Amino acid sequence: MFSICKESHPATGVEHTVSCHFFNRVDKSLVVAGANIIRVFQLVPDIDPASKTKLPDINRSTKMKLECVSHFTLAGNIMSMQSVTLNHSERDALLLSFREAKVSIVQYDLDTHDLKTLSLHYFEEEEMKLGWCNPWQIPIVRVDPLNRCAVLLAYGRQVVVLPFRKGSLIEDPNNKDQVLASYTIPVRNIDAKLDNIIDIQFLHGYYEPTLLILYEPLRTFPNRIAVRKDTCAMVSVSLNIQQRVHPVIWSVSNLPFDCIQALPVRKPLGGTLILTNNALIYLNQSIPPYGVSLNSIADTSTSFPLEQQEGTTICLEGAQCAFIDTDKAVISLKGGELYVLTLQTDSVRSVRRFHFEKSAASVLTTCICVCGDNYLFLGSRLGNSLLLRFSVKEKTQDVIPPAPEPITTVTLDGDADGDVTDELCAPAAKKQKLGDWMASNVADINDDELEVYGNQQATNVEITSYAFEVCDSLLNIGPCGNITMGEPAFLSEEFVNTKEPDIELVTTSGHGKNGALCILQRSIRPQIVTTFELPGCTNMWTVVGGAKQDAAAAKVEADSHAFLILSQDDSTMVLQTGREINELDSSGFTTHCPTVFAGNIGNNKYIVQVTAMAVHLLQDAELTQTVTLEIESCVVTVSLADPYLILLTQSGEVVFLVYKETKQGQGRLVLRATPSLFPLRPQVTQVCLHRDRGSLFSLSLSDMERALLGDKDGDRGEQGEGDGRVDEDELLYGDAGGGGTLLGGMSLPTGQGEEGGGGGGGGG
Repeated sequence: MFSICKESHPATGVEHTVSCHFFNRVDKSLVVAGANIIRVFQLVPDIDPASKTKLPDINRSTKMKLECVSHFTLAGNIMSMQSVTLNHSERDALLLSFREAKVSIVQYDLDTHDLKTLSLHYFEEEEMKLGWCNPWQIPIVRVDPLNRCAVLLAYGRQVVVLPFRKGSLIEDPNNKDQVLASYTIPVRNIDAKLDNIIDIQFLHGYYEPTLLILYEPLRTFPNRIAVRKDTCAMVSVSLNIQQRVHPVIWSVSNLPFDCIQALPVRKPLGGTLILTNNALIYLNQSIPPYGVSLNSIADTSTSFPLEQQEGTTICLEGAQCAFIDTDKAVISLKGGELYVLTLQTDSVRSVRRFHFEKSAASVLTTCICVCGDNYLFLGSRLGNSLLLRFSVKEKTQDVIPPAPEPITTVTLDGDADGDVTDELCAPAAKKQKLGDWMASNVADINDDELEVYGNQQATNVEITSYAFEVCDSLLNIGPCGNITMGEPAFLSEEFVNTKEPDIELVTTSGHGKNGALCILQRSIRPQIVTTFELPGCTNMWTVVGGAKQDAAAAKVEADSHAFLILSQDDSTMVLQTGREINELDSSGFTTHCPTVFAGNIGNNKYIVQVTAMAVHLLQDAELTQTVTLEIESCVVTVSLADPYLILLTQSGEVVFLVYKETKQGQGRLVLRATPSLFPLRPQVTQVCLHRDRGSLFSLSLSDMERALLGDKDGDRGEQGEGDGRVDEDELLYGDAGGGGTLLGGMSLPTGQGEEGGGGGGGGG
């Protein structure tokens, strides 16, 4: 019953995206989420299946497209989503947060082809809310880069730590829980001033999980920057999961008041990028900070030492950013412009300059994710989401000048409370050491101390320009604005007298340049060319003609249907299609009995006609082979997936045939023994053959995957877990002396046992 609310169409917008090993450890999948819908996509080559493209011809220059392989509907709207690699797991898990403070850890289940819940966490107790009745904060989840733990920011004032097990199963075989007991850290226990958290992120390159918290202890707003500005700060906390202690190892105060997010930088640079509305700042615990102003507003809205970014005037409000390399990131602005940011470093890996290059214009981005080699996904809830392929356009050389002369005077207009700091304006009694300012107030920096690094020389850096190309898109009909209904402009006469009225919904959707008009129909509405009655017809099929026609006609009519086969109660009628539809009086088709199935096989070279007790193979309209079936009852169901044909009889017997060609090129159907997939109890009631083009159900790596993946084994090596699993299996069971037999004769080599198990996770 839907007396209150009914969802007439699932959500099509994309709010969260992540690239992970969702099905197996062989290849990555793109997981997108919007509202309560999760969709999983794979990147497959965008080639025509009829083009006969050979595997060696499919390389990295081939464009990819998105193929939806799974779709899940949840019971609540997803607030945040991350992926995690759990210990001894064949595939990654998803961390999903829901309002107000609920977390689910789910994983793809090979047996049910659905999501299974690994862990549920509920943190909505009254002591967690701290008196809030209607909390508005979004529960943010973040995962450590080395998958040691995850954190949840609950109600903006509680950090919940979810540790993950990293030990070997040999050490404790009885305890197989992947998620250990969680614990809560009140943010005031970290720092008494820690409040109004803007963003949290895990940093790269630390021995223990290190959490960066960007916050604003005392809020201000643009009207009061003359009195109070630079009110934001950041603190870095080391999480000792075993001891449950969390010391502060690094902090920076007096950041611009309009900080919006933090973006961790991968090794070897490390550190983090702080994005503000009008500036971009790079912070690192071991080197001086560096920042640039991106427009004229930053010159008056902050006292943080910033350089002018020549040739770039942008605003980072509402921007989304993702790294495509260790020192290169793609920034999507609120207007849809795409910029490539390059972090230019000197000889000691100190960031000395930012380089911005406008590369393209795209949709208004809600989330951004790098998926696969040289592919970027832009998710949007205001327009169609895009899959982009980026490639190197050109490379140029740039020179970073040596460090500027030391600055002897540092002034600060005001502190976080709005009062002028007299100590900074007065002459210093002694020189401050490098450690005195590195972990506190960046306004106290005196570059005299930087002489310990020696004289910096000019450094040559390489600037890479990228070109972006749209490969695929995901349709989005939201957000819907005005809506109206009406009759279609054209409707065939066959649909005029239907019982239910045929109406359309017209909505306005999108925003700004991504706005559109959407026309929603309840079903497919075909444009009927002609209609004629077929009395007594029970089923019908269309088949492509054989290869006996001349080359010119074959080229023109390669994909056109040549015959229309109609099955009646006691006979079969065969019609030849062309400019006119004519009945064939004499042909190789069996017409004296009903037809159970008809289709093409052998890459459309031959036609298969299945009757109750026989299978006929035809080339064009000439009969070439008849296979008489020795079965007890009639054939009732047939399924074809070239070159395989499977038949099901009324008594539940399964017959399996395969198409093969002789040395002379003659096509033949060969009976094969039925594989003993499972005990036939209860009896089989339905069969269906499926050609797995996306390797969802594969148990081993296909040739196409080997050609496309190339060096993706390096990605598996980064997890640092695969070899450990193989060693433990050998320790427990020893070396198996042969391949395991799967699916009635399909052999899995011993050397690929671990890899095959991961492939099975892809579908099974």
